Amino acid sequence: MTALNKQALRVPERKRHDWSQAVMRDCDFCDQWSLTVKHENSGCICAICCDAEYTSELKCALESAIDRAEAAEKRIAELEARTVSIPEVRITVAESKRKNLTWRELGAYNEGADVAKEAILAVIRAAGIGVKGE
Repeated sequence: MTALNKQALRVPERKRHDWSQAVMRDCDFCDQWSLTVKHENSGCICAICCDAEYTSELKCALESAIDRAEAAEKRIAELEARTVSIPEVRITVAESKRKNLTWRELGAYNEGADVAKEAILAVIRAAGIGVKGE
């Protein structure tokens, strides 16, 4: 996971207020008479509005994380739906005659090609990639 992704997954930090300095007055956000402290926007804020402000930030972070998770699931599904085809690499009798191969050389070549193809297919299947023609 990249540093950018880790940063995006962090929970928003709750703002700390010095409630020992709280005074009774109307909250500038909800107009309720309650204990308030200075807000960073040069107003006064009550505890209920502080909580609402933080839960709003948490909700935005959660929605963002859900969107990223859904996008990742979609991308994984797209990758899993992809298929590949492995070309045929065996040599025909006609090709072996043009290349002046003996029957033994032709057999050895084709046997090696089959073994290599099966090894490649095994790795591809193990990775969860579909193979065309199966």
